[in-house]
Amino acid sequence: MIVLLILCGLFVSLLHAAVPERYVRSVEKISENYNSQMRNFLSTLNPRQTQFSLQQQQQYCSIVNRYVQDLYEVTNQYRSELPLSYANMTKESLVQQVMMSKEMQILKKYNIQCNF
Repeated sequence: MIVLLILCGLFVSLLHAAVPERYVRSVEKISENYNSQMRNFLSTLNPRQTQFSLQQQQQYCSIVNRYVQDLYEVTNQYRSELPLSYANMTKESLVQQVMMSKEMQILKKYNIQCNF
């Protein structure tokens, strides 16, 4: 649950007044959808397991991949209206931000290998 809240906050907290409100609302909607999907997924896990099964890994990676893809698409949509720090974001930089987040580092113990 903490993972979901932190990931959601990752991009929402990066937004500031100079960013178009439509972009902020879109990112919030993407994050809410991601949180809902991830919450449902995590509720199916056994708290005692030490790594994901292949099916769990595929499901998890699919959720995270959709999150990254949606963020990238909305960034592209508003790229011309965004400050340079956002306008210069690539899909790779979004993936890197998500993968370097504290919550993703915590999940390393599950040996999750996602390809974006």
